[in-house]
Amino acid sequence: MRRWIAFPRGLEARLVLPAVAVAVAIAALWWTLLTRIDREERFLDQTTRQHTAAMAQLVEEQAIATFRRLDDLLIDVASHVEKDIPLLIPTRRSFEEGLAASIRIYDANSWLSMGLGRTTTRDPVLEWEEFARHKSGAHRKGNQKGFVIGLPFVSPGASDVFIPVSRRLEGADGMFRGVAVIDVPAEIFSRFYGRLDLPRDSSVAIARADGPLLARQALQDQVFGRSFRGSGLWPEAGSGTVRHHRVVSPVDGVERIYAFRASADYPLMTVVGESVETVFGAWRQNRFYSIIWAAATTAVILLFTTAFLVELQRRRHGDRALRIRNRAMEWSGDGILIADATRPGVPVVYTNPAFSRLMGIGPGAADGRAAREVLAGLIGDEAGLGPLCDGAGDAGDMSAEFRRPGFSSGGAAGPGAPEVWLELRASPVRGAGGRLVSVIATVRDITEHKTAQAALAEARREADRANIGKSKFLAAASHDLRQPVQSLMLLMEALSARATDPAMRKILTTMDRALGALKLLLDGLLDVSRLEAGAVEPKRAVFPVTELLDRIAANSRPVAVRKGLLLHIMPCGAHVDSDPMLLGRILQNLVENALRYTNRGRILVGCRRRGAALRIEVWDTGIGIPTDRQEDIFQEFVQVGNASRDRDQGLGLGLAVVRRLAGMLDHPVSLRSEPGRGSVFRVEVPLADAPALAETQPGGFPVTARMRAGARVLVVEDDPIVREGLCAMIRQWGHEVFPAGSFGEAVEALRRHPDPDVIVADYRLGEGHTGTETIREVRRRSKRPIPGILVTGDTAPERLAEAEAGKFSILHKPVLADDLRRAIAQALAPAALASTALAPTTLAPPAPSAPSGAAPRELVD
Repeated sequence: MRRWIAFPRGLEARLVLPAVAVAVAIAALWWTLLTRIDREERFLDQTTRQHTAAMAQLVEEQAIATFRRLDDLLIDVASHVEKDIPLLIPTRRSFEEGLAASIRIYDANSWLSMGLGRTTTRDPVLEWEEFARHKSGAHRKGNQKGFVIGLPFVSPGASDVFIPVSRRLEGADGMFRGVAVIDVPAEIFSRFYGRLDLPRDSSVAIARADGPLLARQALQDQVFGRSFRGSGLWPEAGSGTVRHHRVVSPVDGVERIYAFRASADYPLMTVVGESVETVFGAWRQNRFYSIIWAAATTAVILLFTTAFLVELQRRRHGDRALRIRNRAMEWSGDGILIADATRPGVPVVYTNPAFSRLMGIGPGAADGRAAREVLAGLIGDEAGLGPLCDGAGDAGDMSAEFRRPGFSSGGAAGPGAPEVWLELRASPVRGAGGRLVSVIATVRDITEHKTAQAALAEARREADRANIGKSKFLAAASHDLRQPVQSLMLLMEALSARATDPAMRKILTTMDRALGALKLLLDGLLDVSRLEAGAVEPKRAVFPVTELLDRIAANSRPVAVRKGLLLHIMPCGAHVDSDPMLLGRILQNLVENALRYTNRGRILVGCRRRGAALRIEVWDTGIGIPTDRQEDIFQEFVQVGNASRDRDQGLGLGLAVVRRLAGMLDHPVSLRSEPGRGSVFRVEVPLADAPALAETQPGGFPVTARMRAGARVLVVEDDPIVREGLCAMIRQWGHEVFPAGSFGEAVEALRRHPDPDVIVADYRLGEGHTGTETIREVRRRSKRPIPGILVTGDTAPERLAEAEAGKFSILHKPVLADDLRRAIAQALAPAALASTALAPTTLAPPAPSAPSGAAPRELVD
């Protein structure tokens, strides 16, 4: 373990030296490059400074030579004036060379006494100021003993730039005699500067020592006389010295390296500058390419170094993962076998200790043996392992469960040792091209799993037995609970026909409501129980939706009218694929729910097509449902807005039945509601094409129109109270009743009385007989198919099957008087409707509960 931890540290230590070498190589590369770049830059800067200094000296020499000749000319003029010798124009050569454009002599009173050459005009103010300074002797102690360089000016006639130079004139007695002025064209200097071999964007200029510019190689007419002293460009240079500045020219905005040289002979400053772009342009481009090259080289070095480190790290992790896998396989509780499929016989190359332990073989006993011999011998099945153990190219995964005899503590199999269940899973491992290279098999102890499966199977069988017992209990409870309720309802029906006292009728109305609530509770509980037990199976068919909507309208509109609500059902011509009875129950419950919780407004039932489905929607303007309660209302006995548990508001089972029936039919139910603004329930049903037209059966009929007074009715009921109530109620309808309490009494009544027109029989009779047997025996003895009505409290599906086989109707207790009266009317219908009367009736979905106590009908599958 310690060596395993120290291994990565040693490997990381070995990586330090290569990493340092790469870092040093990269640093050396960049140090060499940056040093060379810096050296080249300093060399170019130094070379440029030397060149500009040399050019500044050359320009200074030219300027001094020019001003010295002008000074000589002024001195000659001054000597003539001093000796009172008329000026004989000894300066003709200067005029001919273009050095002097004009010569002017002013007397002591500032009057122009002589003028030679071109006529020039200078600012009188400036000229007078300079004259006054000469007169006062302010210039006598200047450079060259009073030689003055004035500010340049422009001749208004020719727009040429001239530089005035002047000197004081004195007589033999030293008195002031006037001023001599020579106008020098600035073109003399500009022309000389243009002949210099200077780089592109270079600048040459001369200026007075105090800053005003005298001449420049370009832009002469824009910058002459302009002073740059104090602008940061002008240096405070001493005589005969050179100063360098790298600044942006305020004249043309070009950055240059300037050389400033001050003359020792005259108050002059020569300025020579070379463009930084011209000097360093090529160097900057080479620097850019060099940096790009160095960056690319560095990136390549880093890329290769990173790739090397990643590969090394991957191999290190691979080695570590391999060691971890090997250790995990060694420690694993599952047996692992690896066989080499590239060698003949597919020999075993590895097994872990768990494999030997689970298989009951010695450690390493399987190594080197053929995989078929090791595996097939243990599980006793070679067919499934054949392709894998033979190294076939089409071999796939296989699994098998087998039992191995248990081993005692001594390691030998014995009758007292428990058996062990094992699970074998074998898979092929393929390489390049899908070639089988190895086989990996795992063995796992599944004894506990098998034990749990056996316990689960036994628990499931026990649950099935309990469910069967529950179904039997519900059937028995249904009968036993419904019998007294049936008796009360029948007796109350008989009593209500004889009661004329208003107080008595009020009591009977209250009893009717109580019995209706009790019947509603029984129906709801038994419906939910039968749905949970799976006793209801859908019978899907294709039918038009309009039949359900018409039935819902007939059942629900009276309740809506009594509550003052508007029930509007939109017509729909679509056909759907569903169970008509169960879907009708879903929609009836939704409408009933809307009627219960809507006090004003209206209820709308409509359909929308959504692709291959029909969405049936029930809208109401009722109390609405909060968002956090919209899932709860589909649970049993959950109601919103009925905290007092008012029985007129139902029991909270309707929506629970809706959710279960919808899940059974795979019809999604959704809800959108807002408290105080109503709710929308939606049911999505698959659409279907309309079936081919078939012969239609006769429709319903008014009960009163089909009743036949004076019919003979045989009533078979073992409970005296229920029998008495049935007989009393049927007699009130004008029929003759033959009561019987058992199978034998029914046969005896048939012998003593004429054949009955209708048989009303309870299902459970004494002495092991049933109502089904009684109806069949009466028919056999009468030798005609007397209509039969089976009244039972048993909700088992077998009762419906018996009714279908016997071709008689079935009613579930407690039976409402109107239901029984309707069933008898159907049985007594004319011959044209005989087939319908004899067929077993499947009751419509329940009608909404009304204040009169009417309850939902039984859910029948």
